[in-house]
Amino acid sequence: MSTRTLFYGFCISVVCLAAYRRVRMRARLPPGPPGRWLIGNLRDIPHDIPQWLTFKHWGEKFGEIVYLEVFTRRMVILNSYAAVAELLDKRSANYSDRPPMHMANDLMSWNWDFVHMRYSDRWRLHRKTFHQYFQSRAVPAYLPIQMRATRTLLQRLSKDPTHFDSHIREHSGGVILQVVYGYEIQPENDPYAALAQEAMENLNQTVHSGLFLVDFLPILKYVPAWLPGAGFKRKAKVWAKSSLALRDVPFESVKASMATGTATPSFSADNLAKLNKSASSPPSLEEVVKNCAGIAYLAGSDTTIAFLLTWILAMTLNPEAQAKARAEVDAIVGNRLPDFSDRDRSSFPYVNAMFEETLRWGPVTPLAVPHMNIAEDEYAGYRIPAGTTIVANAFAILHDADIFPEPDKFIPERFLPEDGKVPSIRPADVAFGFGRRICPGRYLALNSTWIVMVSILKTYIIGEALGADGKYITPQVDFSSGTVSHPKPFKCSFTVRSPEALALIQSG
Repeated sequence: MSTRTLFYGFCISVVCLAAYRRVRMRARLPPGPPGRWLIGNLRDIPHDIPQWLTFKHWGEKFGEIVYLEVFTRRMVILNSYAAVAELLDKRSANYSDRPPMHMANDLMSWNWDFVHMRYSDRWRLHRKTFHQYFQSRAVPAYLPIQMRATRTLLQRLSKDPTHFDSHIREHSGGVILQVVYGYEIQPENDPYAALAQEAMENLNQTVHSGLFLVDFLPILKYVPAWLPGAGFKRKAKVWAKSSLALRDVPFESVKASMATGTATPSFSADNLAKLNKSASSPPSLEEVVKNCAGIAYLAGSDTTIAFLLTWILAMTLNPEAQAKARAEVDAIVGNRLPDFSDRDRSSFPYVNAMFEETLRWGPVTPLAVPHMNIAEDEYAGYRIPAGTTIVANAFAILHDADIFPEPDKFIPERFLPEDGKVPSIRPADVAFGFGRRICPGRYLALNSTWIVMVSILKTYIIGEALGADGKYITPQVDFSSGTVSHPKPFKCSFTVRSPEALALIQSG
């Protein structure tokens, strides 16, 4: 046998062995839709319908854990709470990283956003700074702000109920701006509120969408913006301005107020005062405070807005549930407006069930912020390679008909069963994220949403709006796609319950 024959035989053996190993390794990956050569599942990721619906369908077809590949980027979709709890909660040390976001972080200047930061000492410092002011023991300091904002909301609804969605935005934005920057929001066309809305709309298009090829082929970020097909770079340049303005403009305003001695106590002002007193504080700590303030301002207002609008939609469509909750509030509160002491003294079983059902029925973040595993792992016999993007499909979990029968219906009673057998999953355990990356602002959000719900129930009846033709308009249940999902614009009516309720509103 010649040397050449031996050489060719060796090469063929190596190629065959490599191919065999690849097939074997691939066989151990979770199941998923078949990919195409080179691009993988790029064309399978939907852009015209909410991704969580497609991912849920794949879960029904392939199982609780679904595998995708786009070019060289690996993704795993988790469609069951068992998988999420095991990987993201119990194994959180390995699953607390975030995947790189080249469009958002590298091109749109969102690298300051600590929610999407890589799992690192930099992230830990941001988390610690944020946690000190938003942990459960700290948020009672903000209750007076939330009370005042809610009383103002009730008054605005009485004067102009048609634009209820604008009033909800002003309320939620006003609370977080006061807490973070000590800023009193303007009742109309507030410039800071507009900053948050614009920045969130831009960010929403990048986190889960798969719209931008640069997230899968990062080398594209070096393409000159003037080249044909490089429109994403021109967009990113424009969108980066809103990201930086959101972070910088209100923070610089606080610094200017501190210089003149007119600053109101707030997260930003208090932290800056501490830094100014400490000669050893490095300049980078001011950057951390600014970053934390910016993301609290952005995420804190938008998620609360989405939840409250979802709840209002549910109340419009479910008058019987609304009446039960109102009767409970009346029985506990009596002839006055609710306050936070009512929650401390009494339980609100039906209102609490309604809160859980709102989280379940229309989850604010149907797809949790993506995680990424640091080391290779195994689950249910499947291999999860290191560096895989992990997406928890909260919508699929909360609309699992085996756990929540008739999942598309709004039924608070499912959390108050007569036989005492409550669902095995509590929506609040899904809605705020998982493991070490759980939402650090959840306690502030819980307080804001609770006081608005019980205050509106005490003073208003929410119903269908009357159309120009004299017929009632039943709103459609339709939600936007994006990192945070809002009900699409709908009409409803806010009717003051009685002259006594109007007097309470006006006295607030």
